[in-house]
Amino acid sequence: MANQAHVRTILRWGHIAGGMFLVAYVCSGSHPSPVLTNIARFVVMPLIATSGLCLWQHGRIVRWMRRAPPQTSTERA
Repeated sequence: MANQAHVRTILRWGHIAGGMFLVAYVCSGSHPSPVLTNIARFVVMPLIATSGLCLWQHGRIVRWMRRAPPQTSTERA
């Protein structure tokens, strides 16, 4: 299992790569391929948004995942 610093580095570089794809897509001027448009719209944008939220709230997400599951009573009345 990867430690938290390694996970954060992977998220950061994925976020940067997705941003570079979007910059190249927008700056290209013409958008002849509907495939690239769909990739940008339905794959890259959600991944960038999700990775950005994960980078921003990483500590809170880790604490939430480490929280112990609620104890349930196994006794029957």
